[in-house]
Amino acid sequence: MSLNIKNEETCRLASELAQLTGETMTGAITVALRERLEREKRERDAEALIQEMKDIAGRLAVLPPYTPRYGAPLPTDFSSTDHGDLLYDEWGLPK
Repeated sequence: MSLNIKNEETCRLASELAQLTGETMTGAITVALRERLEREKRERDAEALIQEMKDIAGRLAVLPPYTPRYGAPLPTDFSSTDHGDLLYDEWGLPK
């Protein structure tokens, strides 16, 4: 199989990379393409995961608050810090 590159900049970059790394031009191009391909796949996988998470978050956002133990919605004005004054002193230690 062959690849005929007719772009001066591409040839210059491949030659420079090969000289810096001590590889052949073919080796330098192969490594560069492999690294770029892996990077592109990772980015696309990450983008797909982010979109999937956004889709899930969108579906969850329309659900009412739910407590698994009792199945009743939490009061909308409930805060996890509400119990703090009752149980802890000003230093955060139990009363």
